Amino acid sequence: MNGIIDYLSGKNIIIIAGHYGTGKTNLAVNLSAALRCTLVDLDTVNPYFRSADSKTELSKLGIECIVPEFANSNLDIPALPAGINSLFSGENKRAVIDVGGDGGAAALGVFAGKIRRERCEMIYVINKYRPLISRAESAAALARDIERKSKLKITSVINNSNIGDLTTEKETLGSMEYAFKTAELLDVPLIGTTFMGNVDFCEKKEYNILRIKNYTKKLF
Repeated sequence: MNGIIDYLSGKNIIIIAGHYGTGKTNLAVNLSAALRCTLVDLDTVNPYFRSADSKTELSKLGIECIVPEFANSNLDIPALPAGINSLFSGENKRAVIDVGGDGGAAALGVFAGKIRRERCEMIYVINKYRPLISRAESAAALARDIERKSKLKITSVINNSNIGDLTTEKETLGSMEYAFKTAELLDVPLIGTTFMGNVDFCEKKEYNILRIKNYTKKLF
């Protein structure tokens, strides 16, 4: 992940946003582990995949996790993580924020003023194989909705197009035109494409293939 880590150097707030099922949470956990920084779970309800599920594993790496009070409970109560204000304490704390869907984007808007004063990167995660955003135009339209609700601007795109364990070179390379077009429509850079298997198939620098771990596998 050296390419994206280099790109994020100097940023202390890294926001991961996107449509449900794009793989935001897995990417957020991977980035937090690579950067050795705080992970904030901004899902305000209890969806199936959430960053809080990796709290124990990340704690073993010495990584702080800030999660909602009712995460991993059977209570479906919207609640913001109590510790999130520590990011704006003036201590220059570095964190990855996992934004969960519309609710998370609206919750993020509560902190928009404070976030704008930080060195922030807002990454939009896309997946060509999710029905509602399978076209670049629909992916860009959803991005604009996230911007409106969060009161923040998306600054880059990561292509996380996959079909789970069935993903091969064909699916990944077949998503590249879609990824470049989505980034073009948003007028931001495409900073990388993820892959959870062997990445020896692609040496093309412009694709910036990032090999990531599947931290969500344990949930199946």
